[in-house]
Amino acid sequence: MANANTEYEKLAREVYEGILQAEGFDTITVKHDVKIEGKSGQKHQIDVFWEFDVAGVKHRVAVECKNYTSPVSIGKIRDFSAALDDIGNIQGIFITKTGYQSGAKTFADHCGITLKHLREPTKKDLEAVGAPPSLNIRGHIFYFINTVPDIKFDFDWIISNTSMKEGDPFEILALNCDIKIVDENGNLIKTFLDLENELPRPTDIKCDRIGLTHQFVFENQYLTWPGCPYEKLKLKKIDFKYDVGYTCSVMEFEGRWAAKAVLEDIKTGDIHLHDKKGYLS
Repeated sequence: MANANTEYEKLAREVYEGILQAEGFDTITVKHDVKIEGKSGQKHQIDVFWEFDVAGVKHRVAVECKNYTSPVSIGKIRDFSAALDDIGNIQGIFITKTGYQSGAKTFADHCGITLKHLREPTKKDLEAVGAPPSLNIRGHIFYFINTVPDIKFDFDWIISNTSMKEGDPFEILALNCDIKIVDENGNLIKTFLDLENELPRPTDIKCDRIGLTHQFVFENQYLTWPGCPYEKLKLKKIDFKYDVGYTCSVMEFEGRWAAKAVLEDIKTGDIHLHDKKGYLS
């Protein structure tokens, strides 16, 4: 089972990777769970980290992620600040879901640490960036039921080309995806499942259709299946009797379908929405 804290850290990495790509920094690698040695010789564990050079100057960013259910205290900000000071020349970002105590905000501002929320989107978030509040999808679905095939073999060919004699019993015991229609060299043309999927499905009237029929006629095509006692058996035709069922359903999705997460800046209130495809706004 996935660790919720680790998954939260990976989500933060994914969000910042999307933001950097959207801003044109698509060559920067955003890393998860990095160890960086400080001036003291102590190695510090960084949840999310990236670095890049601009005009010969190296920029490094460390992100501390806390998947807390209560506001972050000043002590956690102090610990992070101490690690940043020991590493040196690095910008710090602190991320949590629920918020920060007032002392934590004041101390972070003093130390130049950016505070963020990373959380699920709310209706207000979506409205702020013009995302749709909801989405309704009406589905008209037609599906096969009671499909019954009637296979007609070319028994003159079978008697002449196999050891089968008139009256010899045999059975087809296989899944429709394993029953194959092949050419005279044994090359696959399609499976029985493919054939069933080619049956006409009338969709002009939105209701069940009962008692439909369709015929497939074959020339120089053969049937084979796992366990077939003969290499292949020549086909004449297959008649299908079948019904087509119909159902209508309406699926409603809240606007949050458009966003996987919200990254909010505590100081400015700016928000960025992130979905599975990346950075949204």
